[in-house]
Amino acid sequence: MELYNLINTYAEKFIPIFIRVSVMLAFIPFIGAKTTPVMVRLGLSVALTLLLLPVVEVKMDSPVKAIYEAFFIGTAIGLAARIILGAIEMAAQWMSIEMGLGVAAIFNPQFGEVLGPLSLFYSLASMGIFFIFDIHHYFIEALVRSFDMTSIHYNGIFDSIIKLNSLLFPLAFKIAAPVMLVQVLVNLGMGFLSRAIPQANIFIISFPLLIFLGVFFLVVSMPFMIAVMAKAFIHLKDAIMVFTR
Repeated sequence: MELYNLINTYAEKFIPIFIRVSVMLAFIPFIGAKTTPVMVRLGLSVALTLLLLPVVEVKMDSPVKAIYEAFFIGTAIGLAARIILGAIEMAAQWMSIEMGLGVAAIFNPQFGEVLGPLSLFYSLASMGIFFIFDIHHYFIEALVRSFDMTSIHYNGIFDSIIKLNSLLFPLAFKIAAPVMLVQVLVNLGMGFLSRAIPQANIFIISFPLLIFLGVFFLVVSMPFMIAVMAKAFIHLKDAIMVFTR
């Protein structure tokens, strides 16, 4: 009964807030994944909406404008997180191909496509970093701050997303650089060796070596990769705080 009274009291505000929350959660890593049950996502959206109802103010001069702004802000905040996750997935795909693991591709429900086997490992690692550093708290804070915006600067928010998107390739390269550098050096060495001993099938022999060295340097460089991913998520926090102020 109390829930019904709460929704009835804030009925006009419920739909714009719910749309903003649900759209943002649809882009949030792991929460918005296809593997997450619909009822779980719906329950989280409703719960977060009910928490925000008494504490935020929604401009209801035009209901259509309020709904449009809800879609835009929710998409902008959620897309910022998806860009970072996309860079991590890209790095994992590069390393899988360089290590010769591309043939062992698996279906990744996060993006709905087939990716290398390292993608699942890096997805779980990024999920841990995302929640360990409480980045999800900053998304909730960004939602609350977005309602305090007197006017939405669409061009400024769009430019912020584009600038954040420009970090996708450099971030992916930083994560994959240690493993890819070793793989390139090994391939060059095998190439020179095959010229010196043309009778031996060096490249067939090099496949186990590439996998072994790739896994070895993957483990050795793990602290560096975790530091890079953590810094990226912290930068993401700063970005969403900027375009919701």
